[in-house]
Amino acid sequence: MSARRWAAASALALSGLGMGAWGTHLELDREADLEPAAGADLPVSVATPVMSARRVPALLVRPQASRRLNTAMAPLMAKAPAQRCVVVADGRSRVFADNPALPLPAASNQKLVTAFGAIERLGADATLATYVGAGAAPSDGVVAGDLWFIGGGDPLIDTEPYEATLKHGKPPRTPLEAIADRIVAAGVRTITGGVRGDESRYDRERVVASWPSRYIDQAQVGPLSALSVNDGRTYPAIAGAPAAPAKPAADPAAYAAQALHELLVARGVTIAAPPGSGSAPADLTHVVDVPSLAMSQIVAEMLTFSDNNTAELLVKELGHAAAGQGSTTAGLDAIRESLGTANLPIDGLALADGSGLDLGNRVTCDLLDAILAADGTAGPISAGLAVANGDVGTLEDRYRGSPAAGKVRAKTGTLRNVSALSGWVRSDKGHDLSFSIVFNTGDRQVNAGDLELEENLTEALLSYPDAIDPATVAPHPVP
Repeated sequence: MSARRWAAASALALSGLGMGAWGTHLELDREADLEPAAGADLPVSVATPVMSARRVPALLVRPQASRRLNTAMAPLMAKAPAQRCVVVADGRSRVFADNPALPLPAASNQKLVTAFGAIERLGADATLATYVGAGAAPSDGVVAGDLWFIGGGDPLIDTEPYEATLKHGKPPRTPLEAIADRIVAAGVRTITGGVRGDESRYDRERVVASWPSRYIDQAQVGPLSALSVNDGRTYPAIAGAPAAPAKPAADPAAYAAQALHELLVARGVTIAAPPGSGSAPADLTHVVDVPSLAMSQIVAEMLTFSDNNTAELLVKELGHAAAGQGSTTAGLDAIRESLGTANLPIDGLALADGSGLDLGNRVTCDLLDAILAADGTAGPISAGLAVANGDVGTLEDRYRGSPAAGKVRAKTGTLRNVSALSGWVRSDKGHDLSFSIVFNTGDRQVNAGDLELEENLTEALLSYPDAIDPATVAPHPVP
């Protein structure tokens, strides 16, 4: 009997037993959900009649598991803010949902949307091409004229003093020190001009216009530039060097050039002119090529550490790739197009930025969960999620002492009135459940109780499926 005919006969059997109403919850139209349990694909001559519910053990077990999960979730959901959405799915089958299609600001869970756009449009193996060039190759160790530092949009170029200030552990990076080492290794000993930075790959809009100014003042994000060192903040290039307190660079490309200048001088390179910025002449000779980490690693850094600068620069790179315009507007258009092409649920979607900082963003739990499902448990997005109570990332200080520690991988998200958590949980029985939780707290600020509730909801998933063993209700073989 074919799987399709087997499924049809089994569904008819359920209907005859008065169980057909389950179909609205179990999505009987999905043939893959009706596969027989191991050992159930037997010859017709078995002890179990054709019209027996035992022929569909999964459909006997799943509703019981779903009911018990709903029972466990109910008292927790009673504590949730009124403006919320929650979705839990077991593969393609949704096992819990509350306001799944309600569009809400989701704080940094918006980065899942940006990650999807980056992987779909640019590719997991793509790199961003920063390089160092000159009017001609070095001759006898001398660069005649300026040495140009050309930004390719790599958001992870930094120096050791900046890296030492970062929370949640050390992220992957493109060390500026290594770039300086490679320039020296290329034979450069003297530069008759200066080191100059070029950020022309993207526009020079340093922020998203609708952001409150405090985001920059609090070092949440920006200034944005295609040539970004230390996230565009004026940290010293050399550890131990005297420096004023770091602040947003007025000219990020000039600051990047200055940092590289200092590292080259420290390595014995003589530079005649001070550093600066501008537009490089055409047809430069490449002295050193500096490819970024692979896009999958950049996306992982963005998700694990919730890096706002990485998110916003990826949006501009998407705009450059899709429309030749390294702008936020062009990049957001490209993301929406990728979501639509993939047939993901975009009803109610509003994109104001790539990081989720803007309260004008709107996303549904339907969409967040669909992105996770499309990526799968081993895809580059899911692989980049922070691990509960792990060694690094925005979940390293959460789930301490929790039974879900190490079993939850998720993207966090927090603004004053928004808290979100979306990702995967591995249940005690080995099921990978995707979930998305978004809370909007209205007039009150997000507090520790909201974060604890998110953790409690995911802990409730550990016992899934809490139901009878499918093997006990599988078809009986002939004695």
